[in-house]
Amino acid sequence: MHAFLLSVGALALASTAAWAAPADINAQSFYLDARDLEAKGMKAMFDKRARPAMAAMKDAGERVRAENEAATKRGAPIYCVSEAQRNKGMTPKLVVDMLGRVPEARRKRSTLAQAWRAALVRDFPCN
Repeated sequence: MHAFLLSVGALALASTAAWAAPADINAQSFYLDARDLEAKGMKAMFDKRARPAMAAMKDAGERVRAENEAATKRGAPIYCVSEAQRNKGMTPKLVVDMLGRVPEARRKRSTLAQAWRAALVRDFPCN
Protein backbone atom coordinates (compact mmCIF):
# COMPACT_ATOMS: atom_id res chain seq x y z
CA MET A 1 0.00 0.00 0.00
CA HIS A 2 2.82 2.41 0.87
CA ALA A 3 4.56 1.71 -2.44
CA PHE A 4 1.32 2.49 -4.27
CA LEU A 5 0.93 5.82 -2.44
CA LEU A 6 4.54 6.74 -3.17
CA SER A 7 4.03 5.90 -6.84
CA VAL A 8 0.89 8.01 -7.03
CA GLY A 9 2.68 10.86 -5.25
CA ALA A 10 5.62 10.70 -7.63
CA LEU A 11 3.27 10.64 -10.61
CA ALA A 12 1.40 13.67 -9.27
CA LEU A 13 4.65 15.61 -8.88
CA ALA A 14 5.81 14.67 -12.37
CA SER A 15 2.50 15.62 -13.96
CA THR A 16 2.45 18.95 -12.11
CA ALA A 17 5.86 19.82 -13.53
CA ALA A 18 4.72 18.81 -16.99
CA TRP A 19 1.71 21.13 -16.73
CA ALA A 20 3.72 24.18 -15.68
CA ALA A 21 3.08 27.11 -17.99
CA PRO A 22 5.87 28.18 -20.35
CA ALA A 23 6.35 31.51 -18.57
CA ASP A 24 7.01 29.68 -15.29
CA ILE A 25 10.54 28.76 -16.37
CA ASN A 26 13.44 30.32 -14.51
CA ALA A 27 14.25 33.76 -15.91
CA GLN A 28 18.02 33.32 -15.65
CA SER A 29 17.91 30.02 -17.54
CA PHE A 30 15.76 31.63 -20.22
CA TYR A 31 18.10 34.62 -20.44
CA LEU A 32 21.23 32.47 -20.83
CA ASP A 33 19.56 30.33 -23.51
CA ALA A 34 18.30 33.45 -25.30
CA ARG A 35 21.79 34.98 -25.35
CA ASP A 36 23.19 31.72 -26.71
CA LEU A 37 20.50 31.56 -29.40
CA GLU A 38 21.09 35.22 -30.27
CA ALA A 39 24.79 34.47 -30.84
CA LYS A 40 23.87 31.69 -33.30
CA GLY A 41 22.15 34.11 -35.64
CA MET A 42 20.06 32.37 -38.31
CA LYS A 43 21.22 28.95 -37.10
CA ALA A 44 19.14 29.52 -33.96
CA MET A 45 16.03 28.62 -35.96
CA PHE A 46 17.24 25.01 -36.00
CA ASP A 47 18.07 24.87 -32.29
CA LYS A 48 15.63 22.76 -30.26
CA ARG A 49 15.44 25.52 -27.63
CA ALA A 50 14.09 28.16 -30.04
CA ARG A 51 10.41 27.17 -30.18
CA PRO A 52 10.02 26.58 -26.43
CA ALA A 53 11.76 29.92 -25.78
CA MET A 54 9.38 31.72 -28.13
CA ALA A 55 6.39 30.04 -26.47
CA ALA A 56 7.67 30.97 -23.02
CA MET A 57 8.18 34.61 -23.98
CA LYS A 58 4.77 34.78 -25.65
CA ASP A 59 3.15 33.35 -22.51
CA ALA A 60 5.03 35.77 -20.26
CA GLY A 61 4.06 38.70 -22.48
CA GLU A 62 0.40 37.73 -22.50
CA ARG A 63 0.31 37.26 -18.73
CA VAL A 64 1.95 40.59 -17.96
CA ARG A 65 -0.15 42.40 -20.58
CA ALA A 66 -3.34 40.99 -19.03
CA GLU A 67 -2.15 42.02 -15.57
CA ASN A 68 -1.40 45.55 -16.82
CA GLU A 69 -4.76 45.84 -18.61
CA ALA A 70 -6.58 44.86 -15.41
CA ALA A 71 -4.50 47.34 -13.39
CA THR A 72 -5.17 50.06 -15.98
CA LYS A 73 -8.92 49.48 -15.66
CA ARG A 74 -8.54 49.99 -11.91
CA GLY A 75 -6.72 53.27 -12.62
CA ALA A 76 -3.22 52.16 -11.59
CA PRO A 77 -1.28 50.75 -14.57
CA ILE A 78 1.86 48.75 -13.81
CA TYR A 79 3.82 50.06 -16.80
CA CYS A 80 3.10 52.59 -19.56
CA VAL A 81 4.37 51.96 -23.08
CA SER A 82 4.19 55.04 -25.29
CA GLU A 83 2.13 54.87 -28.47
CA ALA A 84 5.32 55.41 -30.52
CA GLN A 85 7.04 52.45 -28.85
CA ARG A 86 3.90 50.35 -29.18
CA ASN A 87 3.82 51.05 -32.94
CA LYS A 88 7.55 50.37 -33.23
CA GLY A 89 7.24 46.97 -31.57
CA MET A 90 9.95 44.94 -29.87
CA THR A 91 12.63 42.92 -31.56
CA PRO A 92 13.92 39.72 -29.95
CA LYS A 93 17.20 41.55 -29.27
CA LEU A 94 15.37 44.34 -27.43
CA VAL A 95 13.46 41.80 -25.33
CA VAL A 96 16.67 39.98 -24.35
CA ASP A 97 18.42 43.29 -23.62
CA MET A 98 15.52 44.38 -21.40
CA LEU A 99 15.71 41.10 -19.48
CA GLY A 100 19.47 41.60 -19.21
CA ARG A 101 18.89 44.89 -17.38
CA VAL A 102 17.00 43.03 -14.65
CA PRO A 103 19.68 42.25 -12.04
CA GLU A 104 21.04 38.72 -12.29
CA ALA A 105 20.21 37.96 -8.66
CA ARG A 106 16.58 38.83 -9.34
CA ARG A 107 16.50 36.79 -12.58
CA LYS A 108 17.84 33.77 -10.69
CA ARG A 109 14.93 33.80 -8.25
CA SER A 110 12.20 34.85 -10.71
CA THR A 111 10.04 33.16 -13.28
CA LEU A 112 10.21 34.55 -16.79
CA ALA A 113 6.84 36.26 -16.30
CA GLN A 114 8.05 37.96 -13.10
CA ALA A 115 11.29 39.12 -14.72
CA TRP A 116 9.45 40.39 -17.81
CA ARG A 117 7.10 42.38 -15.58
CA ALA A 118 10.12 43.87 -13.77
CA ALA A 119 11.75 44.74 -17.10
CA LEU A 120 8.62 46.51 -18.36
CA VAL A 121 8.17 48.43 -15.11
CA ARG A 122 11.81 49.49 -15.25
CA ASP A 123 11.87 50.54 -18.92
CA PHE A 124 8.34 51.94 -19.21
CA PRO A 125 7.46 53.56 -15.88
CA CYS A 126 4.20 55.43 -15.40
CA ASN A 127 4.98 58.96 -14.24
